[in-house]
Amino acid sequence: MKLTIAIPTYNRNKILKNNLALLLPQLTADCKLVILDNSSDIPVEEDLKDILNDYQQFNIKVIRNRFNIGLTGNILRCFELCEDPWLWVLGDDDEVKSGAIEQIFFDIKNNIDIHFINYAWDEPSFLRKSNIHTRGMVDFIDKIETLGVALFISAGIYNANKISKYLSFGCFFQSTYAPHLVMLFLSVGDEGNCILSNKQIVVNKGFETPEALRWDQIFIYQITMLLRLPLSPNTIYNLKRKLEQLTRVWTINHLIFTLVKIGCVEKSTKRTSLLYDDIVRGFFYLDNRIISKIIMLLGFIIVRYPVFFNPILNYIYRLKRGKKFEPIRNLRI
Repeated sequence: MKLTIAIPTYNRNKILKNNLALLLPQLTADCKLVILDNSSDIPVEEDLKDILNDYQQFNIKVIRNRFNIGLTGNILRCFELCEDPWLWVLGDDDEVKSGAIEQIFFDIKNNIDIHFINYAWDEPSFLRKSNIHTRGMVDFIDKIETLGVALFISAGIYNANKISKYLSFGCFFQSTYAPHLVMLFLSVGDEGNCILSNKQIVVNKGFETPEALRWDQIFIYQITMLLRLPLSPNTIYNLKRKLEQLTRVWTINHLIFTLVKIGCVEKSTKRTSLLYDDIVRGFFYLDNRIISKIIMLLGFIIVRYPVFFNPILNYIYRLKRGKKFEPIRNLRI
C-alpha cells in the first residue's frame, strides 16, 4: 500500500521544520512526502534543505507554486498531484504523533475498499471507545460527532483513487473552505464506506500558531455552500442539521464581541457592519432558536455602535467568564 503525505504550506517554515522533525523519522519506502510551497516569501526548499538532506533515501519532493493560489487552492493541489492509492493531507502546524504512519498503514491494509478514515483529535472524537464504521453519507453525517471533526483535514486519510475523481467539484466549490469534504461527500454517496477511528495521528496545534500566520477566519462561514452540492435530499437534510450544530460552536456572541472590538479600534463601522450582515445571512441564519434570533437582531444594532456597547459587553464577559475578552484577530474586515 502506497501513501502520499502532502503538506500544503505558506510562510510557516519554522513551524513546518518542527513538525517535519516528528514526521521524517517515521517515513518508509512505501511513503512519498510532497511539500507544496504556496510561494512563501522564503522558499521552503532553501530554508529547510538541511533537515531534508538528512532523509535523501526517501521520496521527498518540494513543489513551489509560482504564485500564491490560496489556502484551498493549495489543498486541492495535494489531491491533484497524488499518484498513490492513499493520501494524507497534513497541516504544516499540526503535530504528528509517534507511530502515526505505522497506524495509517495498519488501517489501510485492513480496509482497502473504504473511502475515508477520520482519526480522533478533539474532545468529542476522543470519546470514541472503538472504531465506528459508516455506510453512505447519511450514516456518516449521523455518526460523526460534529462537522468540525471532519473539517479538520490533518486527521483524515483519503482513498485517492475514489476521492480524486471529484476534483472538478472540489475546485468549483473551493469557496466553501472545505473542498476536501466536497470530494468526500460526492465520492461516498449512498454506498461508500468510511471509518471513524478512535486512534490519534495528530495533535491540533493551530491555536498555537501566531495570529499573523493563521488563515483568514471569514472563509469558515462560507461552509453552508455545501448545501448546494448535488446530494440526495436525505443527505442535504442531515448535513443542514450538522451545520446548524456548528452555529452553537462558532457562536454569534463571539462574533458580535469581536466586531465591536474591531469597530472601536478602526473607529469605523461600515466594514464591520457589512461583514456582520454577510455572516449572519450566510451562516447563523441556520440557528433557529428564539434566543439566538433575538441576539442576532440585537447584534445589528450593537455592531453599529461599538463605542457605546464595548464597556457593557466587557462587563458582561468578565461577569460570566472572569477574564478579559480576546477577539478573533484573524478576521478580515
